[in-house]
Amino acid sequence: MSDSLYPTLARYFDNMTELAHAGCMSRQRLYDCLHGDKAFTRAEKKAISANIAVRIMDQKNIDYEELSKAVEAWKGKFDEIYKAKAS
Repeated sequence: MSDSLYPTLARYFDNMTELAHAGCMSRQRLYDCLHGDKAFTRAEKKAISANIAVRIMDQKNIDYEELSKAVEAWKGKFDEIYKAKAS
């Protein structure tokens, strides 16, 4: 996942299958979105962001900055938070 448009998502998910399940999508659709062939839908972005927030809250030590980012992503700033910046 690190060679995708969304490399930071790899911090939260061990593999593409986990991320695909979080976004309620197939692995092929996820692959297409990660590599820019298709765009995540609003619902997929919300599902992934919510899953990240739950994973953060499930930790022994909650990183409130990361949790805040996940909430902002859920509110509509998914690409701004998780998409790689153009170099």
